[in-house]
Amino acid sequence: MIHIQSSTIAQAWRGAIKALYERGRNINDDELFRDSVMTIEVSDTTTDHFDDRFPMSQRDVEAINNYLVTGKHEDKVVHDWTKLYRNRLFDSEPNQIQNVIEYLRKKPMGKRAQASVWQQEIDLTGPIAPCLQLLWFQIYSDKLDIHVHMRASDCYGKLLMNMNEFVALQQYMAKELGVEPGTYYHFIDTCHFNSADKEKIENIVAELK
Repeated sequence: MIHIQSSTIAQAWRGAIKALYERGRNINDDELFRDSVMTIEVSDTTTDHFDDRFPMSQRDVEAINNYLVTGKHEDKVVHDWTKLYRNRLFDSEPNQIQNVIEYLRKKPMGKRAQASVWQQEIDLTGPIAPCLQLLWFQIYSDKLDIHVHMRASDCYGKLLMNMNEFVALQQYMAKELGVEPGTYYHFIDTCHFNSADKEKIENIVAELK
């Protein structure tokens, strides 16, 4: 297992790229070439959200962030999984995020402030399946901590975008609750590199050494 502890999410992404390349499992597969269980801990989610080496544009990432928390401008969202997250977290009954907010208003240190995304009857064999599994929240010292649990994440092509969208959710909920954003925790069962991206990843790793 790889653990990344960083000040910001952009720093965490760079650390994850380097650590997965150097310490991940070698996969002899046409699809993947590195893989590892990964945990990420970020202390400051208010600054340094992007890196120009990330393959998705900052404009696209910001559109995803905005859509997840507002539901607006779906036509600008290039990531279909975010549409699925928005539907299951906010737009379906019950509204899981609103329920979590109401729960935390009553019990800031409660242990049940959780929103679940996976629906096995649909997702086990469906055309796309959510990589996000669940979100867990707790208020400690007037700051909202978030735990993000994912079954899989493309470390090069998606991880920084994923961290951005869930940081946006953390900030939205913290504002609703009248507290500051706290620590960001991210748990990934398989954080991996796709074989098609190997040359680009190796170029980034060379820059980071």
